[in-house]
Amino acid sequence: MRPLCVVSFLAIIYQCAHAQSTCPATGADCTYNKVAVKPATNNEPNRHYYIGGLFGIHERTNDAYACDNAPIREEELINLEAFLWAIDRYKSIHSNISIGGVAFDTCSRYQKTIEDILSFETCKIRVSDVNPPTPRNLLAYIGPGDNYDAMSSARLLKDMNKTQVSYGASTNLLSNKGETYDFFLRTVPSDAINIKALSTLISSTLNAKYVQVLHTKDDIGMAEYMKFKEEAASSGICIVYHSGFSADPSASEIMTIADAVFAKVKTRHVVVLAPESQAKKFLSEMKNRNPQKFTQLIFFGSWNPRAIEGLEVNAYTTSLQSPSNYDTDVNSFYLHLDNLKPGENSKNRKWYEEYFRSKVGCNSLNCDYTNKTILGNYQKSPHVPYILAAVKAVIQGVKNGATKACTSGDLCSNYLNVNNRGQQIYTGIINTTDLSVPYFQTSGSMKGDASNSLSNLKILLYDASKSESIEVATYNPSSGLQLEKTITAYSSSCPSSPCLECNELPVTTTSTASPTSRVTVSTTTDPTEGGKYALLRFPYNEEMTGIFPPSGSRDLYDTRFKTGQRWIIALGVLAGLGVLAVLIFEVYILYKLLGTRIGRQWRTMWLGQLLLLGIFLSYLTLFAFIVIPTDVTCGITRFGVGFCYSILFAVLLVKLMVLLTSKSSDSILADMESPNYLKGIYQFLMFMFAVGVQVVINVQWLIQVPPYAVKVTANYGGEEWICNHFTWQASMGWNDMQNFVRTPFENHLLSLLYIMFLILMTTIVAMKAHGIITNHRESVFIGIAAGFSIPVWIAWGLVGGLNRDNAYAHEYGDACIAFGLFATATLCLFALFLPKVRQLVNMGVEGIYLEDDRDTYYAGSVVMAPPSYKSRPSSMIYVNSGEYSNPVVIGNGDPNHLKHPGSMYSGHSAPVYTKRNDLGGSRVLRVTGDLTGKHPTERRRPVSEIGYSGYAGSYRKTRSESGGTLRKSRSERELGAL
Repeated sequence: MRPLCVVSFLAIIYQCAHAQSTCPATGADCTYNKVAVKPATNNEPNRHYYIGGLFGIHERTNDAYACDNAPIREEELINLEAFLWAIDRYKSIHSNISIGGVAFDTCSRYQKTIEDILSFETCKIRVSDVNPPTPRNLLAYIGPGDNYDAMSSARLLKDMNKTQVSYGASTNLLSNKGETYDFFLRTVPSDAINIKALSTLISSTLNAKYVQVLHTKDDIGMAEYMKFKEEAASSGICIVYHSGFSADPSASEIMTIADAVFAKVKTRHVVVLAPESQAKKFLSEMKNRNPQKFTQLIFFGSWNPRAIEGLEVNAYTTSLQSPSNYDTDVNSFYLHLDNLKPGENSKNRKWYEEYFRSKVGCNSLNCDYTNKTILGNYQKSPHVPYILAAVKAVIQGVKNGATKACTSGDLCSNYLNVNNRGQQIYTGIINTTDLSVPYFQTSGSMKGDASNSLSNLKILLYDASKSESIEVATYNPSSGLQLEKTITAYSSSCPSSPCLECNELPVTTTSTASPTSRVTVSTTTDPTEGGKYALLRFPYNEEMTGIFPPSGSRDLYDTRFKTGQRWIIALGVLAGLGVLAVLIFEVYILYKLLGTRIGRQWRTMWLGQLLLLGIFLSYLTLFAFIVIPTDVTCGITRFGVGFCYSILFAVLLVKLMVLLTSKSSDSILADMESPNYLKGIYQFLMFMFAVGVQVVINVQWLIQVPPYAVKVTANYGGEEWICNHFTWQASMGWNDMQNFVRTPFENHLLSLLYIMFLILMTTIVAMKAHGIITNHRESVFIGIAAGFSIPVWIAWGLVGGLNRDNAYAHEYGDACIAFGLFATATLCLFALFLPKVRQLVNMGVEGIYLEDDRDTYYAGSVVMAPPSYKSRPSSMIYVNSGEYSNPVVIGNGDPNHLKHPGSMYSGHSAPVYTKRNDLGGSRVLRVTGDLTGKHPTERRRPVSEIGYSGYAGSYRKTRSESGGTLRKSRSERELGAL
């Protein structure tokens, strides 16, 4: 069994000589053969160096270990051969120095690219040769050509102080040096050049003023869109519609975007900023959706024209134009390639052998290569001249750096030192020129990008009628756009007139408004709309809320999950659990009320029931956030959030006022109805006033700005449905979220200022009432609910407000409002009702809660547990009014026989009720006020328990008491503010 080779944190480099083998503990003998090597011929340390190459030789597969079995990418294989050939071609530039090359197969994976570099640079793998490449003598890398691979490797190589020159990575994100891509260079034109060429063609040659833009949703697609938007604005082009799509869009996603594009078919010009494979799939699906409207469109992109072959549609595309000064070298390379046989010129190059066999149809190992060639069997790579330029620039740059750092021109130790060589080699390469023509731009925002001499583009027109591509123009940043053929300009117009999507204002001739009026009303009407709209002229800096043009037909009714907003899963689950919890609380309370006189309880229960209702409505409102905004859900969320909050905190505030007015005194004991609570009519009026203020605010908002769902451009560049409660300025337009004066979240937050006032007032009053122990110290729990709501509000308010520039700010805003409402409602639910349930569950046999404060005045009487508390109905305690008005405690005695304090009988077996000050720290029985002496004093006679008949002996025995037992009376005790 061959030993196992463990090389790094990723298991991508997994084989040594076609099998997994074990490296020694030092890792020094783990030879890596998945490379193509052109060895240096000199082994003196100061007389040779290597250039690394990063090429995606094999296609990307789902299995990271299946790279060798994946198909070979012809273009990348040709690029590899151009790299090795260029080292031979230009090595004479640096005389007396031997230059070698080593190329890694990245397998079209950025993870593999990073692993190859890191494993080689940290000596976890080595390449076998007489003069092998090492981290010390490998001075720069060429490639990779893929944008994501280049971005990943550039970050890593920057940390290693090694220069990287890409021949194909064109995203303008790589132009942002900062601290990320300091050592990144490229010889290929950036996307910014392609976009500039397309915008110039559209505006100056086709005279088109309106376009639609489609782009990928990733960082690269967004960067391309933002650059095109910038160029379009400077060229007078208006983007009437744009949308992002995923890297692998579903059929439904494509159909949704296609319908939106077809709805604006008058615009005709559609720019597609996407790689060739994605553009081809997207356009094919668009045609399937509506072939008739599809053929009316004209597309623009930087992809190969073959992406639209067979789609019967016209398209303008940009393509690389080989720099003329490399034509000779390019021709020499292809002549070399036509005659190249497997096994020649480089070691371990099994990829070319595999490719050659497939091209010439030679599958036998003993195949004779002598008379076989790949001439005419391959397509030339457009990146070959840029690879040649990259290799030549590196060799010249290393020579220039060595000449400056080392007196002899050799590679001295000071030059190869890890701490010194990075900036020296980079500076030498970026400042290199070829016959006074620079390779790279050396200053400005595009420093390190290809110079203008390497940034030539050609513009091709794919003619659907001829099914062929024709070169119609060229573009160079220095000389601009140069037409080679006459181009037919097709009409392009806006779907609406005036173009509201482009913030156009109608031209009016007369006005009936006064000169001081802020809005000018025209006497004309829009003929394109049948005269049903009046045309208004607003001041340039006018700010408007909720005003927008028609959004067209609705293209999607579904949940937000459809658009990738997965946070609604958590919201839906939590809201459902909240609804269930409220129902359980309510059922439990109703169960405890069974058998009681409900009418006597509502005086103190209705506030608790309203609080439960407010919490229940809060959870129900959350479900409106789950669907993609519609007119109905926008109205529900706009009104419902503030309304639910107002119910919650209005109830809490009224409860506190009730507690504050419940302090007992002798003067109120004569009140027959309720000495302990604010009158019900006053409670109701306070509640209605507190809720009514927020209701007026919400209703006024709904009337002045009717709720609508509108489609606007989100920060990430795609279009999203949002509610129309946002504010925009006339000069900036209504359809771009980046230009909003106030976002929907900010305006919604402003509508809740009154709720913030209620929360603050509730917290302050709760602090004032914290010492009142009425209703089992309810003021403490109200203070907890209101007080903890403040940090909850601060948290979701800051998250939503500070992320307005985030790519998905529209999701942040809605999610913060929704989860903020959930957190506040849940806090109120558990802070107010969990203690109540605990009190009900822990009532004693006699229905008396023994954990109340013993200093309350209301602990002065004892009552039997009402049937709602499920105590034994045969247990009964009577207390004469006034006689035992002080706190009492349970003494020792026989609990099976209860003594009425007014009875003539006495005995050692009866319980004894003693004042608190007699027994010190005894447990106090708390009861309600129906027997505390508030009833009129009546004359009583001592009677036995059997003959005792209540007040004035007016009681008449029932059939159930004919046996001489005590009356099974139902209690009049109030349950408190449930």
